[in-house]
Amino acid sequence: MVTQPRDCSWVIDYFENITLQDFECRSDPDDDYNCIAWALGKTHQFWWPRDLGGYYWPPGLAKEPLNRETIGNFIAAFGTEGYRRCRNGHHERKYQKIALYVNAHGRPKHAARLVETGTWTSKLGPSEDIEHRTLQCIEGSAYGRAVMFFKRKLPEYRRDDPLTRFRSFLSRLFRKARG
Repeated sequence: MVTQPRDCSWVIDYFENITLQDFECRSDPDDDYNCIAWALGKTHQFWWPRDLGGYYWPPGLAKEPLNRETIGNFIAAFGTEGYRRCRNGHHERKYQKIALYVNAHGRPKHAARLVETGTWTSKLGPSEDIEHRTLQCIEGSAYGRAVMFFKRKLPEYRRDDPLTRFRSFLSRLFRKARG
């Protein structure tokens, strides 16, 4: 774990499309996890498809050489956590969403998670976590562009939840009653 104090002053110089009004620093630096782990809600592992100590990648998925990572491998990794592809990063009440950033060479470089407020949160390598207003403000030479989106139902809306099953039953019942 990095033991430096929080200092996000470097963010403005690193991301060409961000301003001071676009983000808030949310944590101290921490090298125990990275952006992929943070997007998935895992702060005890560094997720990347490397075959090296200190890196985690879901069992059964390919380990890939640095700068040879594939989008398909990331889709599969997100799938192991219940995420599936979706059209966009717009807020949907019942879902958690992730955006995958890909560079000009088609290589995954970063992931961000949508927060309930409609803003995004990102872990910046071994540095701080930030909350940013848009996906575009961290797009550019470092991470590329947010080109793919994933979603999974929030725990309270998953089918195995009795309240969810009851809501679903009532919804079907009222639909039939209306015609």
